[in-house]
Amino acid sequence: MLVMRSTDLENKKYIRSSRYVMEGSFWYFKTREGDYLGPYPSVREVFEAERKYIELVTHSLRSSFAKSQ
Repeated sequence: MLVMRSTDLENKKYIRSSRYVMEGSFWYFKTREGDYLGPYPSVREVFEAERKYIELVTHSLRSSFAKSQ
């Protein structure tokens, strides 16, 4: 879905979904904390980066929980 805000410049386009944003020719993904991570040059790379991010956060949380027990 192409979304343009009244304040956007014409040469800057945003393609939004619930978690992914394309700005110009680069992709970003949104974390649960509301941060956008990127840029990534392709959809495939943004999906892979998101998968690695989730894996890293999950591992970190498990490690922190195990240390507190």
